[in-house]
Amino acid sequence: MFKKSIRFPLIYFVASTVWQLIIKKDIEWINNIGVCFIMILFISLYSWAKKPYEWKKEK
Repeated sequence: MFKKSIRFPLIYFVASTVWQLIIKKDIEWINNIGVCFIMILFISLYSWAKKPYEWKKEK
């Protein structure tokens, strides 16, 4: 589950870092890491919430 949730944010992090290096010549590390962390959190929570809970599984 974690491998699936980290793929898109990692691609975003690399792409935004390269974009900022080419265009701005100044990389905003804190902004890139923060957005990447929030994306990982949301994707992980979404995939966790998508899994249905089986009521009365024990009984």
